[in-house]
Amino acid sequence: ARTFHSAAFAQLRWFRGEPPGRILASKALMLRQIGNTLPMPYKFRPAVDLATEVEWAKNRRLTPETYRRGLNGHEPPIPDDLMARVFREYERRKEASGALDFEDLLGLAIKLLEDEPEALAQVHDRYHAFTVDEYQDVNLLQQTLLELWVGDRDELCAVGDDYQSIYAFTGATPEYLLALPQHFPNRSE
Repeated sequence: ARTFHSAAFAQLRWFRGEPPGRILASKALMLRQIGNTLPMPYKFRPAVDLATEVEWAKNRRLTPETYRRGLNGHEPPIPDDLMARVFREYERRKEASGALDFEDLLGLAIKLLEDEPEALAQVHDRYHAFTVDEYQDVNLLQQTLLELWVGDRDELCAVGDDYQSIYAFTGATPEYLLALPQHFPNRSE
């Protein structure tokens, strides 16, 4: 039993030795430093708001370059051009310091499994069944990774309640739970 993040980390360690960087415990310090460079009145926006927005974007597989196009009516905590700048600078500083955030772990695991069929085959050989609890709080990164793990098999147990979704602010949506038959057509109900 593992979280998506710990399973992704374990797979990166298994196939790569160690992830390419240290894992940030929090985005807040780096984003506070970046936030302090913003013009007034945005300079004093809480770092947690900026961190939540970066997580929202990354969990939707948006990059600093695709962020503004991917908003689709979503309201960022500061004007979208400034938020795109914050997101870009966050990614630049994180990379320059050799750090990873939790969303990077999922993204790197996805990239590994998409780019290396032999790694994906090993995962399929090793893991035959999956259970996801609180499925209503899955985001696009997690859904993508789960689809890679499960492949064309039908061994998936999903537990969730679309009325209990509480992580929409980070990009989670009950839509993956509600669309389970479309995402996993080989499973039985």
